[in-house]
Amino acid sequence: MPGHYSLDGPYLRQLQRVIDSTETPYLMKKVILMQPLRYPRSRQQLRAEPDLEQVKADYLIHQIDQAFRLWTNSPWLEDLTLENFLEYLLPYRIGNEPLDYWRDSIDSRLRERLQEAGRYFDNQKHSPYNMAQIVYGHALGLDSGKDNLAGIPFSAKECVFSSQLQLLAYRMVGIPAAIDHVPYWADMNGFHEWTVVMDTKNKDILAGQIEMKNAPKVYRRTYSINPIPVPEKDEYIPPFFTNPFNRDVTNKYLHTSDITVTATVPVQARHAYLAIFNGRELRVVDWSDVQQGKAHFHAMGSNIVYFPVYFEKEYQRNFAYPFILRANGTTVTLRPDTTRRQTLTLTRKYPLHHNKVYHGNALVGARFQASNDPTFQNPVTIHRVTHNPNMQPVIVPVDTTQKYRYWRFNHTKIVELAEWRFKDNRGLNLTGKSIDPEGRGARLANIFDNDPLSHGRISHRLVVDFDHPVSVSEIIYLPRNDANGVYPGNEYELLYFDLGGWQSLGCKIATDYSVDFENVPSNAVYWLRNHTAGKEERVFTIQNGEQRFW
Repeated sequence: MPGHYSLDGPYLRQLQRVIDSTETPYLMKKVILMQPLRYPRSRQQLRAEPDLEQVKADYLIHQIDQAFRLWTNSPWLEDLTLENFLEYLLPYRIGNEPLDYWRDSIDSRLRERLQEAGRYFDNQKHSPYNMAQIVYGHALGLDSGKDNLAGIPFSAKECVFSSQLQLLAYRMVGIPAAIDHVPYWADMNGFHEWTVVMDTKNKDILAGQIEMKNAPKVYRRTYSINPIPVPEKDEYIPPFFTNPFNRDVTNKYLHTSDITVTATVPVQARHAYLAIFNGRELRVVDWSDVQQGKAHFHAMGSNIVYFPVYFEKEYQRNFAYPFILRANGTTVTLRPDTTRRQTLTLTRKYPLHHNKVYHGNALVGARFQASNDPTFQNPVTIHRVTHNPNMQPVIVPVDTTQKYRYWRFNHTKIVELAEWRFKDNRGLNLTGKSIDPEGRGARLANIFDNDPLSHGRISHRLVVDFDHPVSVSEIIYLPRNDANGVYPGNEYELLYFDLGGWQSLGCKIATDYSVDFENVPSNAVYWLRNHTAGKEERVFTIQNGEQRFW
C-alpha cells in the first residue's frame, strides 16, 4: 500500500458529475477519471490522497475475499502461482483511480458469457488467455459515444486508455494481467503500452506489440515496489525513475545485452543514465549507479544509438560519446572525426516505413497524358507509373518542341496525390485550371499548392487546362506522403553530436528535393532539422554513403 494513492479535488469531482450525467458504461467511467493525471493543465488541479490514510480495513477485506473467491472458483486459475496471484490479481487498484467496489460491478452479459464458457467450453475454461478473449471482446465493444468530457480527451482505441480499460475488465472477472509499456521508441517518436495476460501455459508476452519497431526497454507496471535510484542530498532524479512501480521485463521480449560505459569526462553525480532520441529530445530509459567512473546497464535493447548522460541539478549532461549497441553485444562509438570531413547529400529527415507507402502503390498503372483535344480522343502518353515512388517526387522530362493545351491524369483507381507541377524550359511553374470530369474528386486545389503534406483525391481522372497550347519541360508528381523528405523552399539545419551536445553545421534553403552540406565531420550521429514545417525528425549515421536512421 505505501506509495499508492487516489486523486481528488474539485476538478475531479466536477468531472465525476459530468460523467455520471451521461450513459457512459461503468468501466469507461472509471478509466476516464484516470485521464486527468496525463495532462498538465488538469494534473495541477488534482490532490493526492495516500491509501495508507484513506483506505479502510473493511474495504481491503472485501477486496481480498473477492480475489480469493475468484482464484478458488475459476477453473482457468487452477495452476496460478501465489506470486502471480499477489501481483496480477489481488491488487485492489490498477492506478490512481477513485476506489469503489469495482469487483462487484461486472456487467451481467459478460458474467453470463464467462459462466457459460467456464461450465461448458473445455477449450477455454482451463486457460486464462483463452478466457481473456471473451473479456477483450467485451471491453473492445464499450463505447460512451463521446471523445471528450469536461475538456478531457479520450478514446477507447488509444493505447493508454484501452490498456487501462482491459486491465480493469480482466482483473474484475479473475484474469491475472498487467500493463507493459515502452516509455520511448528508439527508432520513431512516441511510446506504447498494452495489456498482457499471465497465462499458466503460454508465456506472458505479446511480442506483436513491439514487432517492426525498436524498443530500448520494456517495463511492467506492478503493485509491488521495484528498485529505483536512491538520490544523494539534492540529487535530481528524472521523474520516470522516481516511480517504484515499473519493473524491467525487457528480457521477456528481446535479446538484450549488458554494457559498461566508462566516463569520458568527470561525473559528479551518483547516478548515470542511458538516453535515446525521441521527439527531438534525449529521453532517459535506464539508470545505473556510478562507481569509479563506470556505469553498468543491464538488459538493453539492441541496434539502437544510446547517449550516456547524467544530471547536474535538472540539467542533462553528457559523460561519454554516443554509441550503437549491436545485436551481438558489441558497441560502435560515434566520436566525430573533424580531421576527415565529407559532403552529405540528404533526402529525408525521418525513416521511411513500409506501412506508409500504400498511396504510392495505388499510383502504379496511372498515365499522364497530353492533348490539344479536350475529349482526349488520341492522347499522347507522356509517362506511365510503373513502380511505387515510395514518397519520393518523380520528375518526368517532356519534349519541349511539342505544345499541348490539355493534360490529364488517367487511372482505373481512386488515388490521393500530394503534388502535380508543370515547369517551362526556364524552370518556372506553369499554372492551369483543374477540371474534375467525374465531379467526385476532393480537395483538388491541394494538388497544386506546393505543399507536400496536403493532398487531394482524384477519382480516376483529373484534367489541367492551360487555356492555350504550352511548352512543358518537365512534370513533377508526388504521392500522398509524410512530408519528411526534403522540399524546395524549406529551411534545413544539419547538426552533429559531440560531448558538448548538438553542434550546428549551418542552415540552408533547399532548392531541390535534396540538400547538400559540406565540411561535415565523419563518424558522428547527425540530426537534420526542418525549420519550416513538420515535427518528425530522427537521428542518423552515414553508412556506405547513405543515411541510416536510428
